[in-house]
Amino acid sequence: PRLPTPAHRRGQHTGIESPTAMFCAALPLAAAIVRGPPILRYGSAAIDTRGAPSLIAPSSVASALEGTDSALDSMDLAALALDGSFRPTRGPDGRLEPVLTLPGDSLETTPPMGAVTVSSTAATLGVVALAFVRSGSPLPPLLGVAAGALLGELFSGAFHWATDNYGRLETPVVGFACAAFQGHHLAPWTISHRSVFNNVYKIAGATLPLLGLGLALLPPSGAACVAVMFYLQLVAQEFHRWSHTPPSKLPEWKRRLQRAGVALPVPEHIAHHKPPFDKHYCILTGRLNRVLDSEPVLLWRRLEALVYRVNGQEPLSWKSDKVRALALSLWPARRDAAGQGKFRDSE
Repeated sequence: PRLPTPAHRRGQHTGIESPTAMFCAALPLAAAIVRGPPILRYGSAAIDTRGAPSLIAPSSVASALEGTDSALDSMDLAALALDGSFRPTRGPDGRLEPVLTLPGDSLETTPPMGAVTVSSTAATLGVVALAFVRSGSPLPPLLGVAAGALLGELFSGAFHWATDNYGRLETPVVGFACAAFQGHHLAPWTISHRSVFNNVYKIAGATLPLLGLGLALLPPSGAACVAVMFYLQLVAQEFHRWSHTPPSKLPEWKRRLQRAGVALPVPEHIAHHKPPFDKHYCILTGRLNRVLDSEPVLLWRRLEALVYRVNGQEPLSWKSDKVRALALSLWPARRDAAGQGKFRDSE
């Protein structure tokens, strides 16, 4: 079924499952990011996202999977309440059937989707390999890859924050992404029905010219940093897809990556899917969310206040008076008396 929604709320995420991508993500992240996400509670059950013992009783595993599956289902049902215009049925596997909200969107996987994703993977590996070949020491490229991993996490959050809160389908260049991220809040389960290539090919296509630009303008280690940062957006989208897939339907190796904090844990991302969707934006590992969302950083509120100060644009997260008040308390601004769209510090 397709859901007619307001322009600023249309969309569905686009998300990688290849071993190459998992390797690119896991190797630098283990060294670059050290703090794990907190324990989150759902009802009376606590789900520890920081990892798990290597030996767990089968009954405990089954109970944990059932609890997380239930938390995901509750999140999906809460999303349905945001827009009562559709009621998807459940498929044979118990999941809600996909709802496509973007014009021209499809769950079909085509050969070009796979080709562009493989090309992005090969190009990224090539840029990183070239950095090691051209460098007199392995240290600069290693530092470049590690920095790219950290920046990849931050970039996933910044892009998510921006597209969640600003723009619409008609916005030039990034309109499709804005509509996709905003519409994802209305049908979050749909991403779990996509194939890897269907989910990530648009991101893969966007990385190719950026990789070339990095090679042309930056030294080899800098190009490797940029390549890793952009390629990890594919990995982040795949991890994002896992976080919307019931863990009982994921293979054990994927669940291990989630428990280890290498892949975005389900509870960490569920915490984002609560109106007004104002925090937990990083979707690679989620490990930076605790820092970026808390005092004294409060990065997203500060950026929202800055945008408002510059052009008067209010983010969608400011539908919550509490979020709006917090942002303006960090960097207060108000319209001038003439109402001409100019801003000045509040007294």
